[in-house]
Amino acid sequence: MSYASYDVFSLEKSHTSSDAPRPVFPHDGLRRDGSPIQQTARAASRQCCRGQSEEGDAMRKKQTYTRRTFVGLGGVAAAVAAGSLAGCAASPNTSSSTDEASASAQSGNGDYKAAPAPISDDEVVETLEADIVVIGGGISGAVAAATAVEAGKNVVVFQKAATALSHGSGAAAWNSKAQQEVGADFDPWEAVTEWTRQGENRADLNLIKAWIYNSGPTMDWATALTNDVEGVGPVNMIYLADMEYPDQHNRCYPTVHMWTGEMQALAQWLLDYAEQNGADIRYRTPAVQLARDEGSDGRVSTVFAQGEEGYLKAIAADGIILAAGDYGNNPDMRAEYLPHAEGLKSAYTQPDINTGDGQLMGIWVGGSMQPSPHCSNIHYDPPIDVPDIGGSGIPWLFVNKNGKRFCNEDMQYGQLYAQDMNQPDHLHFQVFDDNFRTDWEDMGSGMMKKEPPVDIVASIEAGVENGDVYVRDTIEELAQTMGVPSDALAETVERYNQLCDAGYDDDYGKQAGRLKAVRKAPFYAVARKPGVLCTLNGIVTDAECRALDAERNVIDGLFAVGNCQGNFFGGLEHQMVIPGMSLGRAMTTGRIAALVATGQHPASGRL
Repeated sequence: MSYASYDVFSLEKSHTSSDAPRPVFPHDGLRRDGSPIQQTARAASRQCCRGQSEEGDAMRKKQTYTRRTFVGLGGVAAAVAAGSLAGCAASPNTSSSTDEASASAQSGNGDYKAAPAPISDDEVVETLEADIVVIGGGISGAVAAATAVEAGKNVVVFQKAATALSHGSGAAAWNSKAQQEVGADFDPWEAVTEWTRQGENRADLNLIKAWIYNSGPTMDWATALTNDVEGVGPVNMIYLADMEYPDQHNRCYPTVHMWTGEMQALAQWLLDYAEQNGADIRYRTPAVQLARDEGSDGRVSTVFAQGEEGYLKAIAADGIILAAGDYGNNPDMRAEYLPHAEGLKSAYTQPDINTGDGQLMGIWVGGSMQPSPHCSNIHYDPPIDVPDIGGSGIPWLFVNKNGKRFCNEDMQYGQLYAQDMNQPDHLHFQVFDDNFRTDWEDMGSGMMKKEPPVDIVASIEAGVENGDVYVRDTIEELAQTMGVPSDALAETVERYNQLCDAGYDDDYGKQAGRLKAVRKAPFYAVARKPGVLCTLNGIVTDAECRALDAERNVIDGLFAVGNCQGNFFGGLEHQMVIPGMSLGRAMTTGRIAALVATGQHPASGRL
């Protein structure tokens, strides 16, 4: 069975083949192959606190790894028996307590940041003792759990979903062995300086420095564990060898490390690896509250999680790691922290469990949230209210619903949405002619100079076949199909062609090499509408990922990593000058937090 074929809530295989990768939406704006997660997963999410199904348990227990990954791990015995999974038999006809847990984390009225009433021991049905408790089973939590078990620690993981849950395919790093092998060398501070400038200089450079010196060793560690694991290990190192755009204003540095089964497969493998080395992974068991020793000033040592029969209480001797993801489906938090995304739907491709639980639990015990506005990933893939066609980042002619051109289309992918926010319905159309079959090679298809991650021609032709791409013999007919004024679109195309002929865009400044005339019939149009893929900010931490209060004092026992961590990203949108930074940050901070919590030092020695 492929790790890429899980349905994250039913623990059953999805409708994709076992060899097909899960759909991912990387930072280049080009969607990879793979089928969408089925809508039935949303219904299944309503039961995500229910116990594992017999089939799900059997699937999980039969997973084994043939590689020598369980030996020589420094204090970890080989192939420890897998920890038990929590929960009783699935009850699909009864409602889930997860919705109630999520509702308690976001009141929807009044002060949503107000701490709920403390959970009493009378409500606890099971007490667990651990060295490390990890809240969340995405890539940051999975890395943290795997790192902690390698240190010989007793680990408990509370995961809201029925499996690991992670998006994307590429993680950014500097100076990994893979980068060294393909000659992907660059000055990290040159990249970070530009990255910081694009983020309005709001990021904490101590956090970025920790990423610089620890991301390479983190990637080397993950690569060594999974290099020979079918369907999981690293792949596509061409991304590192052929990513840089040194001569263009949309420069990218060669940072992205790709994985065969995308991050979903890697995260699941790492959780399974941790479990087979003794970790207690509690799926469908969302953490809902933290508690400090000695009232409000003591160490954060306790996690309460929502089980099927009541609350579970986990006491952590060494540390609690918040790795619960983002808040893209919490309307209160989005209203406060993402004002620039008002009116945009969430593009979260799994059931909407990303409700800011980790950030809120951190706030309730005194953690300081990064001030608004927050940074986010706002992309066109997956699509929102429009068809799913590859190539949303290609700078063909853009027009709005009025048939008018409105911007320089050749902008950094993550910033394209900002112009749409000024347009009717936050929508634009890409318009191009039949020369797209050759023109796209000069159009900067995503991050790659030479070899794009998907076949754009095949994607467009498939869209034409199923009616998702509009194609007509005349511009006037195309306009009618698009639902835009024919005379306006005709005038726009005529003016654009004049600019292409002149080789100079004195309307919006697009570089000459990206000016491609729209003359050869038939003519094409693709609708594009942005959505919030994820939010990137949370609890303020130091470089060791230790949570800080409003006076920037360390909150003993509490760590925040991945999208639960604040002050790593500045600006309003993920800066693509270092592509893959969201997942690169997640993996690196997950490892740093676990190393620090277990009394170790990162291999780099730099924090």
